[in-house]
Amino acid sequence: MMQFRVPPCRLSEDMSNLFEKSLFADCTLYSGNREFQVHKAVLACRSPVFAAMFEHGMAESLSDCVNIKDIDSEVLGEMLRFMYTGSAPNLERMADELLAAADKYQLERLKVMCEQSLCLSLTNETACETLILADLHSAEHLKTQSTEFINLHANEVMETEGWKVLVKEHPPLLEQVFKALATQQTPPIILNQPPRKRPRQY
Repeated sequence: MMQFRVPPCRLSEDMSNLFEKSLFADCTLYSGNREFQVHKAVLACRSPVFAAMFEHGMAESLSDCVNIKDIDSEVLGEMLRFMYTGSAPNLERMADELLAAADKYQLERLKVMCEQSLCLSLTNETACETLILADLHSAEHLKTQSTEFINLHANEVMETEGWKVLVKEHPPLLEQVFKALATQQTPPIILNQPPRKRPRQY
């Protein structure tokens, strides 16, 4: 029987070329001093937010230009690269900003990747800031990990500027941290134990 050599899949490389070379682009995103030539179909199939943006009747659907005002141009570029290729080579150095962007545009996989990166880089100095970020963007896994880190290193974390910000500006979040700490320090209560037998009296 004839053996067939199937060429490797080049989808990621092809999509990267599509993004880098702006082949057949039909829309321009502006951020700061940069512009990105993109494809509405790609953005719409990757992000429910972009899909809604390009639907008939929306202002963006009638224009080939969209201003992205709330995302730094470098972060936007990395987010777009992820949307085309599924990878974000510079994620580690901008994970906090990428997390915010991923949350806004409902890119769940990118959001979890950012959470993982931020979890791995938690320090005494960054723990409170990361907790605040996680709470703001409903990153529950990152929020849990940040809370546990703070509780494990409470003495050191309480000396940081981040802790002062948490105390002053985020009282409800601080209360959650204290509740978690109290839960960890409280011995477990064992329920539904059978009653102890009373000794017989003779």
